[in-house]
Amino acid sequence: MSDYLRLESRSSRKQMLPYLPPEVIALILSRLPAKSAVKCTAVCKAWYALIKDPSFISAHLHQAAALQDDYLLLHGLCGRSLNLVYRLYRENDAFGEYKQIHPPVKLGGSSVFLICGMCNGLVCLAGFNSDSYNIILWNPCIQKHFIFPTPDLPFEGRYKSAIGFGYDSESDDYKVLLVMPPVVEEDLTEVWLFSLNRCSWTRLSEVCPKHSCYCLSEVVFVKGALHWHGYLNDGMFTHTMILAYDLCTEKFHVLNYPETLTNHEHKLCLTKYEESIAVVATGIFEVLNEERLELWVMKEYGEDSSWMKVLHSTGENGKFIFDSELFYVLGVRKNGELLLIVRGDFGHDFRLATLDLNCHTHNHQLKGLGLVGDIDIYASYFGSNVESLVLLGSGEEDTKVK
Repeated sequence: MSDYLRLESRSSRKQMLPYLPPEVIALILSRLPAKSAVKCTAVCKAWYALIKDPSFISAHLHQAAALQDDYLLLHGLCGRSLNLVYRLYRENDAFGEYKQIHPPVKLGGSSVFLICGMCNGLVCLAGFNSDSYNIILWNPCIQKHFIFPTPDLPFEGRYKSAIGFGYDSESDDYKVLLVMPPVVEEDLTEVWLFSLNRCSWTRLSEVCPKHSCYCLSEVVFVKGALHWHGYLNDGMFTHTMILAYDLCTEKFHVLNYPETLTNHEHKLCLTKYEESIAVVATGIFEVLNEERLELWVMKEYGEDSSWMKVLHSTGENGKFIFDSELFYVLGVRKNGELLLIVRGDFGHDFRLATLDLNCHTHNHQLKGLGLVGDIDIYASYFGSNVESLVLLGSGEEDTKVK
C-alpha cells in the first residue's frame, strides 16, 4: 500500500468514527463480556456514562442471558489450610472447577455466609455473627456488592430463618424475603421484604398466612415467586405445606404437598424442576416400610392436583449411593438427572452424585461424580446464572477477604 493510500485510509477512519451512530456503539458494547464492558468505561466520559446507565445494564443483561449456564457454587473450609473459599463449578459431565472467587467483605467479624440464591449475575449471601444477620448482594464478576440495612426487628438476637432472593421482572427490581418463626408460639411469624429499588424493608407479618408458623428449609425462586417449607400445628395435627410469595404482586399463597407426603416421617427438600416447583422426599414410606427417595413435580404450577411422581429410588440400609447418606439435594440438571451431595461415614468426604430420572432400574439410576474438591461444605447452591453488569452503577467495591 502506498503512503498516500495509507494516509487516506487513516483519514477515512478518523472521519468515520465521529459519525458512528450512538445506538450502534451501544449495541456493540452491549455484546461484550461484562469484564470487558467495565474496562471500556475508561475509554471516555460518554462511554462511562453509557455503560453505567440502568437501561444499558438491562440491555447487556438481555444479550448475556442467551449465554447463561448452570453453575454449582460451594462455600466452605478448604483442606489443611482451613481457608474459607467460594468455588464455582460449571455444569458439565465432570463438574470441573470454573473459578475460585473471594467473598466481598467481612461483616460483623465473620466471613462465613449462607448462599440464599443466584440471579442475573448476583449472589445473595447471608452472614452471621453472634447476635444478628448481615445480608449482601454480590456481583463477583465485576466485584461490586450492596450491604443491606438492618431491618427494625421487634426483638434482638440470632434466630433460625429462611431467606429468599429473586427478581421482580415487572418493576425491574431485586427483592429479598426474610422469614423468621415466632419466639413465642402465639406471636406472628416475622416476615420482612427488602426492595433494592426502594432501598428499604417492609414488614409483612400482618398479611402473611397465619399458618406459616415455621420455616424448615431453603427458599426456592420459581415462576416469579419465592417458596419455602412450613407447617401449621392446630393443637391436634401438624399440617405441612409450601408457602409462596409472589415478588411481582407482593402477595402470599399456599401450595399443598402430595397427600402421600403429609406425614412427618419424611424429610422434604424443595427444588426447581424446569419452570415449576418440585419436592424431594426421603425417609421411611409407611406402605412398603422401606427407605426411599422420591421426586414429585407440580406439572401445572399452582394446581395441587397436578403433582406427579417422576422418580423413586430404594436405598439399602439407609444408604443411597457409595455407602453414603444423602446430605443435600442441589437440583435437577439440564440432562434430567437429580444432582445430590452425599456424605461418607466420617462426615467430611462429600461427593457429588446423580440419580437418572429416566431410568427405572435402581443400579443404573446411581452415578457418582467424585469428591467435591477438598472442601468441607458450609453452603451450596445450584442454578442458572450469567455474568452481568448489575450493581455497576450503585454497588460498593469489593474488599477481598481471604
